[in-house]
Amino acid sequence: MVAVIAAVIGVCGTLCATWLTQRSAERSRRAERLDAERQRQLEEQARGAERLVDLRRANYIALNQAARHYFGALSNELHRLPPGGTGERPEEQLTDLDAARMAYRACYAEAQMVVPDAVLAAASAVNRELNQAYGMLKRLHGRTPRARDGPEQTRAHLEAARSLLHDLRREMRRDLGITSLPQSG
Repeated sequence: MVAVIAAVIGVCGTLCATWLTQRSAERSRRAERLDAERQRQLEEQARGAERLVDLRRANYIALNQAARHYFGALSNELHRLPPGGTGERPEEQLTDLDAARMAYRACYAEAQMVVPDAVLAAASAVNRELNQAYGMLKRLHGRTPRARDGPEQTRAHLEAARSLLHDLRREMRRDLGITSLPQSG
C-alpha cells in the first residue's frame, strides 16, 4: 500500500511538475509578446516623433525662406518710392511683391497648424509687422495713404520685422534642439 501511495505521489508530482513547467513557459512567452509589443509601440512613437520633427524642420525652412523673401520684396518696394513718399505704380509692377506675399502667406498658414505655441507667437509678431509694411506700401503706391502712412513708418515696420525674424529663427532652432535654451540663475 505504501508503494502504491508512493507511486501515486510520484506520478502526481511528475504531472504537476510538467504542468507547472508548461505554465511557466506560457507566462514567459506571454511576457515576451508583451515586451515585443511595447517595444514596437515605442519604436512607432519614436518614428512618429521623428516625422513630426521632419515636418517642422521642412516648415521652418519654407517659412524662414518665404518670410525673408517677402521682407526683401517689401524693402525693394520701399526703395522704389519716389522722393515725395507716394507714387503710383502700375499693379503689374507690384506682382513680385504680391507673389512673395502669397508664398509667405501659404507658409505661414501651414505653420499655424504644425508649430508649437512659442514659435507661432514669434511668427505672428513677424507677420503683423510685414503686413503693416505691405499695407502702407500699397497705399503709398496707390496714392491713398492714411494719416500715419509714410516711408519712415514703413521703414520702422521693416526694421521691427528684421529683429523679429531673428527672434523667429532662434525660436525655430530652439524647437529643433539646434540652439540650447539660455541658462537661468
